Amino acid sequence: IPGSAIKGRRRLLVLLSVTGFLVGVCFAILQFRNPRIWSADVVQHAASVDENDKQATEELHETIHRLQSQVRKLKKDLATERNSHRANHEKGAQGKAVATATEESLAVARVDRHTAWGPSAKLDKEDPAFGAFLRTVAINDEVLVAVSNINYARKGGMLDLWMDGVKRSGVKNAMVVALDKETKRNVEERGVKAFLFDMQIPESQKNNGGNHATSALKFAILKRFMKLGYSVLLSDVDIVTLRNPFNELVRDSDVECMSDGFDDQTAYGWDDVYDDPAMGWSRYAHSMRIFVFNSGLFYIRPTEATMALLDKVIMAVETTGGWDQALFNQCIFFPNSPTNVDPGVTRRVMDRYVFMNSKTLFRYVRHNTMQLETVKPAMIHVNYHPNKFERMLAIVDHYVKGDKEALMEFPDGSE
Repeated sequence: IPGSAIKGRRRLLVLLSVTGFLVGVCFAILQFRNPRIWSADVVQHAASVDENDKQATEELHETIHRLQSQVRKLKKDLATERNSHRANHEKGAQGKAVATATEESLAVARVDRHTAWGPSAKLDKEDPAFGAFLRTVAINDEVLVAVSNINYARKGGMLDLWMDGVKRSGVKNAMVVALDKETKRNVEERGVKAFLFDMQIPESQKNNGGNHATSALKFAILKRFMKLGYSVLLSDVDIVTLRNPFNELVRDSDVECMSDGFDDQTAYGWDDVYDDPAMGWSRYAHSMRIFVFNSGLFYIRPTEATMALLDKVIMAVETTGGWDQALFNQCIFFPNSPTNVDPGVTRRVMDRYVFMNSKTLFRYVRHNTMQLETVKPAMIHVNYHPNKFERMLAIVDHYVKGDKEALMEFPDGSE
């Protein structure tokens, strides 16, 4: 409220107070001189009131009329001033809204933690070489990415099998993040695009074995893609691609992952009841359980929530000796608590028959004739078995070459 409006209110209050005081004094005098002034028949008794009383009454009426006129004028002035202030305020708000429309839009985008952003010339300036490279690979701002070093990239090795499947399935937006120059050269010779990342395995991961130690780098790698506005379908190299996986994604969550579960309960979740007989009436306690998301096959979108997730996973990987997949799941699923800050990503479990793990295939599907004939996975991850290369070859023989016996020579698990 402007200062003039406040002054107007103060003047009105003072005037009303004075008016009340004067009216009270006048009526007190009249009552003292002639108590009949308070009678309901004051008009009928006016003839008996002396001349002085009449004069005092007329003066009082004039005073009241004058004060009432001043009150009405002050009210009118105050109303006018309020309307003027409201109009100025609305005009200023409209002008400000127009002037800051872009800023407000950006603010909304920042507040919405689950809306993905896309590539832009501005973002490319933060990582020019990589940004220019991704523009030659991505389709609809999406890329299929494998991370590899020379251990998997030797000719005729596991990365070759991975690339064969990708090309055979018609995936055009695939690439390899090469951790050394020899890997980059071998990949490019096979007609697949590669980008060299010069990265060192964190000290905390060096004793976890070559496979897990290399896998731990993927989260820092993913962050570079996210910053530039690209969604990534991350694939380990022990995966056989049979159909274009981009046709099977739902894209309704920050993170969309393959499950290590082998049936609907383990893959999608179940109510697990803990029994403590010593508690008597309350012996049964319910808990929600689900098998972990596999950190070797998942789709991730560039959102505020996923950036928070990646930062949290990177910190855990670099400061602990834990397995990167376990850390990945802890960061996704553990809620806010006195000991944890939840990055708050939305998450989806991939269809377990479309993005299949090797336990599902070798332990169950291959023994079910109907499923073996009708289920057509897009990708199969040989994550449950150590003889990965041999089982990948068998998967190709069965699903691509039509060898019905190719899967049968292996045990359900590992020997």
